[in-house]
Amino acid sequence: MPDILIRDVPEDVAQALTEKALRDGTMDRQAWLRKKLTELARVPERYAFRVYGQSGGKGAIRRHSDHPNGTSTTFSNFSQPEASAMEQAENLIRRNGVGDKEKAYNLLVEQFGTDQVFEVPV
Repeated sequence: MPDILIRDVPEDVAQALTEKALRDGTMDRQAWLRKKLTELARVPERYAFRVYGQSGGKGAIRRHSDHPNGTSTTFSNFSQPEASAMEQAENLIRRNGVGDKEKAYNLLVEQFGTDQVFEVPV
């Protein structure tokens, strides 16, 4: 498991975190912080990607709510491989697990190129 080291935490902040861990029933601040970081990583995000195809096509994938059906995808004039990449990315975005946003982005960049995939406001 990788380590995360945070330096220069003010003493009062470190003490407050220790107290919160104790109140939460955890004797170990490190274990409590690990639990909180895990919870934070699993918070659903709302985001959208806009994509431009190589033959003039364009599309978008949006995650606009926390519900599994809270995604929408539109695209036109894409080749079969481009359409397939959009569908695979949409499935990742719908699942919305830890790292799925990044996997979807990488999949789209692999198909369309870094200069053709943009994260845009929802």
